[in-house]
Amino acid sequence: MADGAGAPAQGAGRAVVKYVRFSEALGETICARVAGGESLIGVCRDEGMPHPTTVQAWAQARPRFGAALSAAQKDARVAARLADRARAAARFAAGRDNRGRWSTYTPEIGEEICRRMADGESLKAIGRDPAMPCAATILNWARQYPAFGDAYALARAQMADVLFDEAREVALAATPQTVWAERLRFDVIRWMTARMAPKKYCERVAVEASIAERRAAADVDRQPVTVVIRRFTDAPDPEAGEYPEID
Repeated sequence: MADGAGAPAQGAGRAVVKYVRFSEALGETICARVAGGESLIGVCRDEGMPHPTTVQAWAQARPRFGAALSAAQKDARVAARLADRARAAARFAAGRDNRGRWSTYTPEIGEEICRRMADGESLKAIGRDPAMPCAATILNWARQYPAFGDAYALARAQMADVLFDEAREVALAATPQTVWAERLRFDVIRWMTARMAPKKYCERVAVEASIAERRAAADVDRQPVTVVIRRFTDAPDPEAGEYPEID
């Protein structure tokens, strides 16, 4: 997204589009707040801040800002992880039952996972972070801890909204040279969005029309068919008044 492009902001009545241009000072502010533990979505909710997809576009178009933002996000994750480990160690030292292997799950870690997923980061990408548990552990936590499972499901639904905006960015960035590759990316993003939030983004009208057409075709196939067979006994001779016999 070019500098100055924004996204619709929710307001009273008609949606208003806000435009924010990139600047070094604004980039440093965003990175500092993210490094301090705030989520990118939370930072972008403030007045005068760009949309999260705009920040992501800036990070892709400006390598220096992208590297600074990635470093800030990593610092925040490492700091949160170390703090969580310290709290877990304190609880364990205070007399927690140490029979067997105890879980490292904490509500803070669960909140960080859901926050990153709502920002559009995939489960595999989160699991590859050394400061985060692997993807299998996260899924086990979602089944083991009901509160985290509910938050995980909500983050998945919110991720669909981010992917919806990302599909638009992919389409707008396509060029005649990259249109076919971008079409593949667009189709994959659209498919994922429809599966994550089917009630909101699935093309229900097309599906219902296809089902109706198939049912109609099946009804036609079940209708009775009348077959008429005609058999000619010999070659007719019209001049002699002969006509074919028909069964």
